[in-house]
Amino acid sequence: MLRPADIHPGAGERRISMEPVNLTEKGKKLAHPAEFAPRIFADTADMDEIKPLKEGGIINGVTTNPTLLKRAGADSWDSADKIMKEIVKYMAPFPVSLELTELEPEKMVVQANKLAAFGDNVVVKVPTGGYRLMDRDPFTGLKMIRRLWEMNIKVNATLIFNTTQAFWAANAGAAYVSPFLGRLADYMYKHDHVERVPGNSLYFMEDHKAPDGGPERTANSAYVSTDGPRKNAGVRLINEIVAVFNNYRIKTEVLAASFRNSVQLMECLLAGADILTVPAPLLMGVADHPLTDEGMKAFFEDSKVFDR
Repeated sequence: MLRPADIHPGAGERRISMEPVNLTEKGKKLAHPAEFAPRIFADTADMDEIKPLKEGGIINGVTTNPTLLKRAGADSWDSADKIMKEIVKYMAPFPVSLELTELEPEKMVVQANKLAAFGDNVVVKVPTGGYRLMDRDPFTGLKMIRRLWEMNIKVNATLIFNTTQAFWAANAGAAYVSPFLGRLADYMYKHDHVERVPGNSLYFMEDHKAPDGGPERTANSAYVSTDGPRKNAGVRLINEIVAVFNNYRIKTEVLAASFRNSVQLMECLLAGADILTVPAPLLMGVADHPLTDEGMKAFFEDSKVFDR
């Protein structure tokens, strides 16, 4: 859980410097009370999940990826394209993120143009890094973000796990950056040395020397990695990115992704995330609480006396 002192004081100012999310229609007497609230996206490609969430006013955007498309029934590019086009059309004018899968720059541009042609509300997802493991230029993602920005195609820079990646993606022209907060903690639980401070798999320095004669581990700052429980590392990352973006008036939106539970939703709101992209099952329970259930049951039972 973030401490109050961790919350960047400029987070609210940053939000009101951006476009309002909940617009009040002209002529309406009652103005919307949450004009600058964060946007909520559904992380899914299943129309049976998307429709009730949109109809209920829960979401105003969607994020997808090849895994979610496969889960929604896609078994070929033709069927995947059909699903993506349906989502884009149904959600318009709200944004829908569709992911690049090509690795060669020119093929990436062709695919990005194809996806962008599905609708004016398409945002193209570009993995920020990871290309070096596939024997590609390690800056392929950043170069593509810049190129698509020059082509006036909105980009969601994805697979972000530290503030450095987020900053350089924003600097390249990304409209959104997507830190995967849940996966950060998953990695720590799997790779941390249990005898050392939690988070040591991503940050371990002893007197500024490499531990055990091996390479230093400084993939994240000490604040994100070791300044609290592993399960809160992702939320600390959101807070850190928001603080840096606020320092330099960067208007790239911070899109918190990879949620594991509903408590993380609240914590990311505290941290100042601009957008939460949430798995549909978590969104289905946002109105639930055991005390609410008890209260509703009591109110309903007590109201029966009025029927006499």
